[in-house]
Amino acid sequence: MQKISERYEYLKKQKLNPSNTEIPESFSGLSDSEIEGFKNQGFDFYRGKVRDLLIKNDKIRIIHSDRLTAFDKFIGYVPYKGAILTTISKYWLEKAEEVIPTHLISQPTSRELLVDTAQPFKVEVIVRGYLAGSMARAYEKGERVFCGQTLSEGLRTNGKLPKTIITPTTKAEVFEHDENTTPEELIKNKICSESEWETIQSMALKLFALGTEVSESHGWILVDTKYEFGKKPNGDIILIDEAHTPDSSRFWIKESYKNRIEQNKSPEMLDKEIVRRWLMENGYKGEGEVPPVPVSKLLELGGVYLNVAEALIGEPLFYK
Repeated sequence: MQKISERYEYLKKQKLNPSNTEIPESFSGLSDSEIEGFKNQGFDFYRGKVRDLLIKNDKIRIIHSDRLTAFDKFIGYVPYKGAILTTISKYWLEKAEEVIPTHLISQPTSRELLVDTAQPFKVEVIVRGYLAGSMARAYEKGERVFCGQTLSEGLRTNGKLPKTIITPTTKAEVFEHDENTTPEELIKNKICSESEWETIQSMALKLFALGTEVSESHGWILVDTKYEFGKKPNGDIILIDEAHTPDSSRFWIKESYKNRIEQNKSPEMLDKEIVRRWLMENGYKGEGEVPPVPVSKLLELGGVYLNVAEALIGEPLFYK
């Protein structure tokens, strides 16, 4: 075994090709032959944006690759990202069990989680505590109503919202855009019932409060995040997918937040927004061909993810 931090230091010293598809030590996902082998063993296979799923006997093996996406597009590979996110996901799913049920069973390998199956609700539950990201950009253009929630005038980009809000989106196919929706539309379109939405909303707010508390203990601000929920055969609703990872959430560093906001600077980030921001600064807004992201920027992101994981578990992360 070797510390992942040592592998990053090694990679930073190498003269790597600037193409983001050629970083060594990256895991792109299961190979065609591996997939065929699992299918011969009776597994169903599904490939998501960054994870490969093997489904059999009401259980799912979630295998985290090193694929990185942004703006619903493939960006490149971040070495060891899958192993790092597996560690973060396991930590938060176990922590979430303090307030709501989840699908987690165990972590068989460094890149894999074993979870229960549940029928997913086709909605992404976005919980927001700050005016940031796409909402901030829309607010600056004059929009005030978001998914049935009306924001007041005079809010500041990257400032704290008057209260935590939920802005649900419909769950799109892989690499398709999710669409904003409202609880009323979800119920009307039979994505969930009114009572199911009340349960989902309550669970999401409990989980966000927990995430905020834990983040503050590490000197972080949980800005916003995405949750997904599913229903068991007995009707119980549980958390599925992931929670509070840097792939699905925004985190800022609390210590420097106030001064940077007062100076009209962006907060220091601990999430995928590092790469999103680089893309936007280089003219990419989600349409057309994605410009190659420098290897140095991908390794920077990986280092941030690693620091988050090691802070949560309280020890160095090794890769077997």
